Amino acid sequence: MEKEREERFLETVRANRERMFRVAMSLLRSEADAEDAVAAAVEATWKGLDRIRKMEALSAYLMRSTLNAARSELRKRKRLIPVETVYNALPAEKEEDTLYEQICGLEEKYRLVLTMRFGEKMTEQEIADALRISRGTVSTRIRRALKLLKEEMEKEEGAHAGKRD
Repeated sequence: MEKEREERFLETVRANRERMFRVAMSLLRSEADAEDAVAAAVEATWKGLDRIRKMEALSAYLMRSTLNAARSELRKRKRLIPVETVYNALPAEKEEDTLYEQICGLEEKYRLVLTMRFGEKMTEQEIADALRISRGTVSTRIRRALKLLKEEMEKEEGAHAGKRD
């Protein structure tokens, strides 16, 4: 039975590795840090494998561990990196990056659900399981995030129209 759990764990990690990486990237915006977060998540989940009762929920556990590891890295950054360094490291803004920048500018709770839903094609229930919130909350956050993006895009469009006049 133990061997079966280990094999299921490895299969689930392989199946979710890229998804975990992209979610970590949406928070950390650094490939190296995202890879570290995924590795930490896999390790933490492996160490707690015996406490997982339902192996069907393993992918949600992995995603939750990834979020926790990424947030932990963000807390470390706040203690270590001056804000000026971060701004200097950002690439110059391009017009085609406007949507990406607007998504990055959203609060974490909105950015995460959008990334998971549209970037990772996760269902609302999968997102709810990973974030440990209700499916209704996920649905509401997605709607609010899309509304915020629409408002921001309309403001941007109005600003550009004003410049052309």
